[in-house]
Amino acid sequence: MANNEKDEDQKDNEAPTEDHNDGLSAEEAVQARPYDEVEVWKKSKNTLLTVLGAIALGVAVSSYLQSNENEKSAERSLRFLRANLNEVTAEESFLSFADDYDDKLGGVAQYRAASIQYDEGRYDEAVENFNLAANRLAEDPLRGRALVGAAVALLEGEKLDEGKAALQKIAEDTTLLSTDRRDARFLLGIQAIADKDDVGYKLQREKLADDTGASQQIARLEEVKRLQGLLALAKSLPEINLSKGAKFLSKQRDRKKVKETESGLLYEVLKKGTGKTPAVDDEVQVHYHGTLIDGEVFDSSKDRGEPATFKVGQVISGWTEALQLMNVGAKWKLFIPANLAYGERGNNGIGPNEALVFEVELLGITPKPEEPALPDANETLQPAVAPKPDGVSEVNSSK
Repeated sequence: MANNEKDEDQKDNEAPTEDHNDGLSAEEAVQARPYDEVEVWKKSKNTLLTVLGAIALGVAVSSYLQSNENEKSAERSLRFLRANLNEVTAEESFLSFADDYDDKLGGVAQYRAASIQYDEGRYDEAVENFNLAANRLAEDPLRGRALVGAAVALLEGEKLDEGKAALQKIAEDTTLLSTDRRDARFLLGIQAIADKDDVGYKLQREKLADDTGASQQIARLEEVKRLQGLLALAKSLPEINLSKGAKFLSKQRDRKKVKETESGLLYEVLKKGTGKTPAVDDEVQVHYHGTLIDGEVFDSSKDRGEPATFKVGQVISGWTEALQLMNVGAKWKLFIPANLAYGERGNNGIGPNEALVFEVELLGITPKPEEPALPDANETLQPAVAPKPDGVSEVNSSK
C-alpha cells in the first residue's frame, strides 16, 4: 500500500505528458506563425480590390454629379446675369429663364419681367406675371413685393376695386413682411386721397399709427395729403384771384379820379407831364413801384434807387398802353386787370390772374440816333483832273 501511495504522489508530481500549452513565449510565437500572410493576402485580395473599386466608383460618380451640378448652376447664373445686362431683350430673357427653372430664382426672373412690363404701361401682363412670381416665391421675402406690384398694376390699369381689394388683403396677411403690409396701407391711404375719401384716409392713417414701425409711411402719407391740398388750391387759385381782382377793380372804377380805357385799363393821374409822348418803339426811362392788390410789393425801381430803361413795346400790355398816353414828367397810378398783366401764367411772385397796381413816373425818352445825311442826287459830280506827267510843260501838252 505504501508503494501505491508513492506511485500516486509520483504521478501527481510528474509533468503532464499531453501536448497542452497555456500560452506561447515570444520566441515560440515567432516560430509557430499562427497565420500565413501570403495565403491570407491571396484569399482576401479580391474582396479588398472589389471594395476599393466600389469606393473609387462612388467617389467618381459623386464627383461627376457634383461637377455636373456646378456646371448647371454656373450656366443658370450666367443666363440670369445676361438677362440683367441686355436691356433690349431683358423681358424675353427673364420669361425664358422663368420657364426653364421652376424655383425661386425663376420666380425672381418672372418678377423682373413683370417690372419691365409695368414700366412700359402693360399693366395686365404685369399683373399676371407679378402674381405668378408671388406663387413661385412662396415663403421668400420677395413674395410680398410681387403682390404689392400686382396690386399697384391693377390700380394703374384703372381696375380700382380689384387693386384696392388686393392691397387690403396684403395689409391683413401676417405671413408677409411688416414692410409690405405697411406699404399696402400707405397705398390705400394714397388712393383714398385721390378718391377724396376722407374716411378711408383717416382709417389707413389710424392703422399705420398703431404700428410703431410705420413712422416713415405716416410722414409720407401726410406729405402727400398736404401737397394734395396745395394742388387743389393751385387749381382754384386762378379763379380766386380773378374774382378778387374784379372786386378790387370795381371799387377803383367807382372813384371819381380814376379813368378807364376801352381795354379795361384803369389809371389815376397823380401828376401831369409837359414833355413828349413816347411811341411804341421808343425807349423810355421810368421810375415805378409795383404792388399786388393787397399792398404787397413785388418790384420797385424806387426801392432800388435806380430808374429802369426799356422799350415801350417790350412790357406788359397795360404798361404799353399807359406809356403811350403819358407825357414826359407825368406820374400815373395804374390799376391793371390780369388780362393786361401776366394772365393765368403769373410771373415769379405774381400769381395766376392777379390784378396789379403800379405807380409809374415817365422820366424821359431816349433820343434816337440821327442818321447820316445822304448826298443830294441832283448835284452834278465834277470830273476828276488827271495829274500831269513830270517834265511835261504846258507848251508841250498844248501841242
